[in-house]
Amino acid sequence: MQKHSLLSARKLPLAVAVTAAVMATPTAAVDFHGYARAGVSSNLGSGGEQTCFGNGATGHYVGRLADECDTYAELALGDELYNEDGKTFRFDTMLAYSADPQGNDYQALNGGNNINSVDFDTAETSTNNADPYGGGDIALRQIYVSAKNVIESLPGSTLWAGKRFYQRKDIHQLDLYYLNNSGYGAGIENIQAGPGRLSIAYTNSDTSDGEDLVQNNKVDLRYAFPVGEHTLELVGIYAMADLTDQQEAAGIEDEHGYFLTAELSTGVMGGFNKFAIQYGADSMGFANAEGSSGGRVDNGNVAGYFESSWRILNHGVIRLSDNLELGHSIVYEQAESHDPAADDGERLSLVARPVYNWTPIMSTAVELGYSETDRPWFASSQDLAKVAIAQQWQAGPGYWARPVIRTYAATFFGDEAESARGGEGIDGDIQIGAQIEAWW
Repeated sequence: MQKHSLLSARKLPLAVAVTAAVMATPTAAVDFHGYARAGVSSNLGSGGEQTCFGNGATGHYVGRLADECDTYAELALGDELYNEDGKTFRFDTMLAYSADPQGNDYQALNGGNNINSVDFDTAETSTNNADPYGGGDIALRQIYVSAKNVIESLPGSTLWAGKRFYQRKDIHQLDLYYLNNSGYGAGIENIQAGPGRLSIAYTNSDTSDGEDLVQNNKVDLRYAFPVGEHTLELVGIYAMADLTDQQEAAGIEDEHGYFLTAELSTGVMGGFNKFAIQYGADSMGFANAEGSSGGRVDNGNVAGYFESSWRILNHGVIRLSDNLELGHSIVYEQAESHDPAADDGERLSLVARPVYNWTPIMSTAVELGYSETDRPWFASSQDLAKVAIAQQWQAGPGYWARPVIRTYAATFFGDEAESARGGEGIDGDIQIGAQIEAWW
């Protein structure tokens, strides 16, 4: 008892100091925002956990509703640290946490015990270590400073440097970022140039080549301007490999590349529509014709990368009535293989998600999705179809209202469903679950 009292007494000055520091900090000025999802699910047909067919890295090409088997969170803190004479400085940070699968009551932040593989003949699993409660990864996603109106000759522009999500573009219902040049860099945003705004950035993406890290520098130029009632944005990214003398002497291959995007945004039917055309070549050919940050220095030597790729997409959310909204997306892409004798890669994705609001805080969502994918290393193209329904309770009416608590049921059909679980398949199985999703 005396030992406990002595320990508590020793801790008291530290507690007082921490409390004083917190009380002295203008906490009301700190911005706290982020994103989170987590849930529980089961397969009523074949048993066990739900099987999912997409993830946040490559997207869900039959839609993300009832197809998310992970826990993921982004927690961001930022504050305006200076504001004088219209000149401002902000500091922003973000940590992300990811855990897969969603089956443990405790998941450490050390990445331990992720299930690497499952042998469905013996029911044995391969894991990273023996910790039965591990399974999480934590990452620093953003840490940067932005300064507005600090360049006198460029009023209204923002200077920035650090690590950040840089002007990403995504199809929400697919969780697909079709333009994502995030990472370390520096730049100037929103420069007034004629009728539009110009943004210039320098970023880099280190690429592993065996045991070496190869520096890959990228210049990112963007110009957005009005076209009638629409907004047209043109994006060009040029990547340049920067080998050291030792890497050149070792014979490491390098390759430059470029990536182009033209996107037309329109307000329509109480919502929006976006139409985009993209093309990437050489080191900026899409990874599996999916990602768009790219930046390999040696695409020709890496399985899954292409000599060039192009993609066309259309997506948006429209209001069909006071209570009914529709999210929709179409993606079609082709990719040219490095091997002239190999077939091209190809993908088609069609997804629709109508949401009906019964009350301001309760809605029903249905998501219908279809995808067909072909790759040079496939024996034949693979298709997948999904039908999902979710009952939702959300913070207010509307397609974008969050946080939301949803219960759902879904079934998947097609080649990918038949070959899931090591060939055991889940084609036509009913999968059920409950999930929370929040952003703030």
